[in-house]
This record gives sequence, structure tokens and C-alpha cells, in this order.
Amino acid sequence: MNVAELMGADLTHSATNGKMYGVATAVVTNTGDPGELGRVKVRYPWLDDDAESPWARVVTPMAGASRGMVFRPEVGDEVLVAFEHGDVRFPFVMGSLWNATDPPPDHGSDADNHKRVIRSRSGHEITLDDTPGAEKIIIVDQSASHRIELSSSGVVIDSAAVQIGSSGSSEGLVLGNALLQLFNQHTHPTGVGPSGPPAQPMVSGTHVSTKHKTE
Repeated sequence: MNVAELMGADLTHSATNGKMYGVATAVVTNTGDPGELGRVKVRYPWLDDDAESPWARVVTPMAGASRGMVFRPEVGDEVLVAFEHGDVRFPFVMGSLWNATDPPPDHGSDADNHKRVIRSRSGHEITLDDTPGAEKIIIVDQSASHRIELSSSGVVIDSAAVQIGSSGSSEGLVLGNALLQLFNQHTHPTGVGPSGPPAQPMVSGTHVSTKHKTE
């Protein structure tokens, strides 16, 4: 039986005639939903044709009016589908599946299951690491050149270019310890020689942060 035969079956004669109960595997063929409802089309490799399904809604942990989690599968991904009341004209994508051709990210082999990972198509990655004693959250861009790590010991930003305020920021950051030393040791020329150090020196912890560091 092919998709057309399943869809054209007389559904009134029998509770099972032309219906598909349970779940089945499928492969995503189209993500360009004209209705902008986050739907996809699939084909069923276990049938004897390559016909596409009708537009299938995608199950998500949260959905509502202009809110929710948007994690649609990619074209070519293997997915698990079910059908509304067994009617193949109304498929739902229940979730995505890894397989031998498309394995999980590297962290999928974490035997202790300490890590939860979101990795996008280009390689952007968010890791929630629950390793005992080393818990942290890591955000890395696809180039691996920019990394943010949050843990109980603080926040570390590792990047060759950090801009604060906006992408147009152009002023260099002040190195607090270097400024403190320069200020406390600087003098001014006078008619009788250099002046003494400042009467009110800068103090670490008061004028320069001891908690926040930069390079």
C-alpha cells in the first residue's frame, strides 16, 4: 500500500481500514510551511513510494500564542510520527531520532549522563554540565572562538573581542590593577623637582574591583 491508497481508503467501513495506529518512522522532506505554523512534511521509507505526507504539526514541550519552544527538525532528519485517530491524513511529528547515519553530538556518549546539550546545525552549542563538583553552563559559538562559562565560582568570558553596551562599542577597557599602580606612583614635574604621590591613593577593593577580572 502507498500513501495515496492509505489516504483514499474508506474510513467508515472498519475501525482499522485505511488507518495507522501507534507510531511510525518517517524522514522530513519539507520545512517551508506556507501557513507559518511550524509544520513539516515527511515521507515514509517503509511504504512503496516517495510521496510526501500532508503538512504535519510538530509536538513541542511548550506552545501557545506567539510563544513556546521552536525546535523544528531539518530536512533529511528521521522522526517519529503518529496519526490523529489513526488517520494518515493528519500526521503529527512526535520527536526526532538519532541513527547510525546521524549520531548524536559527542556528549551523547556521556555514560554518567551528566550533560544536557543543545547543538544547532552550524555548531552553536549550549551545555548544561551536572558533573558533581564541577557543575557549569557553557555557551560556545560555532567557530569555538567565543565561549561563556557560568559556574558557582563566577562567569568567564573567553573571546578575542568583547564589546559591552552595543556592537558599536569602541573604547578600550581599563585594566584596574595597572591603573591603580600607575595612579599611585605617578608624579608631576614642578619647579623644584617631581611632586610626591597622590595624597589620596587608589585602594584595591574600594576603587578597583577584586571580584571582576579582565586581561
